[in-house]
This record gives sequence, C-alpha cells and structure tokens, in this order.
Amino acid sequence: MFKCLKDINVRRGKIGAVVIFILYVYFFENISESKSLLLSWAHFEDISCHYSVNEDVLPSADGNYFSPSYKSIFFLETSCRRNLTSRELCAIESAARAHPDYQINVMFTAPISDEILKHIGLRKKFKNVRFSRIHIEEYSKNTPAEAVVSSGALNKSHWGVEHTSDLLRYLTLYKWGGIYLDMDVVVAKRLDTLAANWVARECDTLVSAGAFTFSADSVGRSIAKDAISEIQRDFRYDLWSYNGPGVLTRVLKARCNTTDVTRMNTTICQGFEVYGPELFYPIKWENSNEYFKARILENKDAYVYHVWNHLTKNRTPDKDSPYAHLARTFCPSTYTLYGDRFGL
Repeated sequence: MFKCLKDINVRRGKIGAVVIFILYVYFFENISESKSLLLSWAHFEDISCHYSVNEDVLPSADGNYFSPSYKSIFFLETSCRRNLTSRELCAIESAARAHPDYQINVMFTAPISDEILKHIGLRKKFKNVRFSRIHIEEYSKNTPAEAVVSSGALNKSHWGVEHTSDLLRYLTLYKWGGIYLDMDVVVAKRLDTLAANWVARECDTLVSAGAFTFSADSVGRSIAKDAISEIQRDFRYDLWSYNGPGVLTRVLKARCNTTDVTRMNTTICQGFEVYGPELFYPIKWENSNEYFKARILENKDAYVYHVWNHLTKNRTPDKDSPYAHLARTFCPSTYTLYGDRFGL
C-alpha cells in the first residue's frame, strides 16, 4: 500500500528527476503520507489568476444562469496559462465526439481574453462544448467547500494548481452531478454505458480521481456529499495526493467497509462501482513513455486512455505511437490542426 501512495505523490509533484531519484534511494523507507519529507523540496505555485477578473470574457459558472445539463462532462483548467494545449483540446474533442448528446463543460479558474478564445475553435465545430469561468470564492459559497476556500488553504498550498483542481472536481459534481475527466486523457468510448456511479482503481491500493461519475440519484448524491465533506473536514495543503485520489480512497473504504481496494464493487459499496485500471489506466504511469514510442497499442478495450501529463509533458509522440494513433482516431480535428506539433 505504501508504495502506491508514495508513487502517486512523486508523480504529482514538481520535483526534478534527480531529486526524485535521491529521495527514492535514501528515503524510501522513511517517507510517509502523514508527513512528507518531500515538502522541503516543494515550491509554492502562483494561483493569483484565480482571483483576477481582467480580460475575462467567459460566462460565469457561479450565478443563476449557469445550469448544466444532467448529461454533463466536466473538465477543469486550473493553471494560470489562460489557454489550452493540444493535449487538452484532444481530451475535449474526444469527449465531445463520443457524447454528442452530452454537454461538455470546460471550466477555467483564470480569466480568458477574447483574443485567446478566438484561437480555440472547438466551440464552433462541436456545439456541445461550453466554456465557462469559475470564480472560486463565489463558486464555493453556501457549500461545504466554502470554509476551505475562505480560510486561504489553497493559497497556502505548495501545489495550488493541483489542489484547486482536487477541490473543484468534487465540488463541481457535488453541485451538479455528472462525469469528471482529467485534461490529459483520450476518450475512446461512451461513458454512459458504464454504471450510473463509478470510479476506477489506478493500482491495487489506490482509487484514482482522474475519471469518475457521481449521478443525481441517491447513490451519487450520497458519495458526492461524503467526498466534499471529507475535503471540508480534512483538507491538507502539505500533501500532494491527499485531497485528490486520497479522498475517494478513504470515502470508499468507509462506504464499502473494506481496506482492500481490489474487493470494491457495486455490491459491497452500496451501488457504487469501482472498475479495474485496464478500463481507464491501461498503461501505468511508470510505463507512460510507452504512449509516445513507435509501437502497437495493446489494450484496445479501454474507455479512457490517460497519458500522464506530469511525466510526459515534454515528450512528442512518434507518428506510429499509441498516443498518435488514439489522437488520429478520437480527436482528428485537433491532431490535423497541430500536425507535428501535436502533444507538445
């Protein structure tokens, strides 16, 4: 169990490869989830953009006019880049193509100018794609997450971008219900053919928060309330994964009355399904470079392919790689638009 939890912390961090290697060699037996020695190597991410309104042309997701469809997929962009990469556009396009009857909500925590918006052509091509702006203080009002936001916990975080995303994914499905997806995925199949409420294991000891569904039924509402209450009760600004996959893992251990993640299923989890990693994480993070090498895609049955941006963001996919093949198939407009620059 320790290894999987430690591994995800390393993956989500911003530490250089040399530092990671040194920490693995010298501190493997000493680093724990309760108090990470990696903290001393961390830096604080600037998330001041979350509170800016300059050049903000997107409609607000905070007010009474934002009313997403009950058939919604949500993506969150919580960095201060104020733009979308080709990988993110691919994720959105693949979701929109697979779910033409769904509303694809792309939500930014930073202001987006009209000039930048003109360069993002997906809204014109796919009528079900909708962009909006989250003003985090307003968005969290009158919810269990309000106290976390008003306390300034996100601004204290060593990983403000990631922790903002962690909080908002649970808060968004708590508010609206629907499907949440990370931005570094390719959607290959319709997700509404799965259970009404689901998540997937990343490994034998950890439930991932990169893709999950909380529907509007009693099961979905119950798990959404449990997740946001866990965030409210025990938000940690000093640990990478505690507020993300850690939340769902802890909530499900209590709900399913087991500490064995591999045993979790709809029967013992009171109607909530936990799928195996082969459906969403067919290539493990430690083998993430396999997405970018010239090779045959072995698992062609996954619903979603996660390409692990934190580890692969500097990799360009070979034209005969699994990622390039997936992009040509499931986000062809984005792949054609970027050509040799796709994936950068």
